[in-house]
Amino acid sequence: MTDTFTEEYLRNLVSGKVQGNFAPFSTGDLFAVENYIKQMLGRLKNSRTVKIEADYDAYGSGFASYISVKISKKDKSDTTISNESDLLLEWKEGLLVYISLLSPYWIVGDANWSENYLDRKYQGGSMPFLRPEHIDNYDKEMWQPEITAINEIFNEYRYGLLTKIELEKHLWFDVEIPTIIADKPYRVFDCFFYWED
Repeated sequence: MTDTFTEEYLRNLVSGKVQGNFAPFSTGDLFAVENYIKQMLGRLKNSRTVKIEADYDAYGSGFASYISVKISKKDKSDTTISNESDLLLEWKEGLLVYISLLSPYWIVGDANWSENYLDRKYQGGSMPFLRPEHIDNYDKEMWQPEITAINEIFNEYRYGLLTKIELEKHLWFDVEIPTIIADKPYRVFDCFFYWED
């Protein structure tokens, strides 16, 4: 394997610097990149088979270097449902996509999360985090058509799919990453995808 990303590139990500050789990345404007991602995801929202839930608010606080996107089946074939009186619990076995705000890269993996409803009103639920070991770890038979469609759209927007091998590599230099979802020793993954609460 060749070293895909340089130390300088990774340090720039950690410092929050937008990188890329085409617009909007070449402008360095984070707001423009977020709008670009919204356009890209807008293409997916027309899907008849999946529900797309993007978090543009960094989980409600702080700064996330990425947009987290939960993807579940509209027909609920990925969902286990339980009822207790007026409480409904849905347990999803879906996909989680992270789209970098700082560079034109993304990842996808499996994720489980819950959603709670009381009298059909959403009450809350759990939120998964994607780690390198979850990348590309999903039911290929169940999700391959959706992954193919997502990949085609992301390719049109020049977003590259990062691999587990690239992201699992430990950093060969010392850096402080402003994150609460990882600890040292940091990996390349942590430079791309970090959340500072």
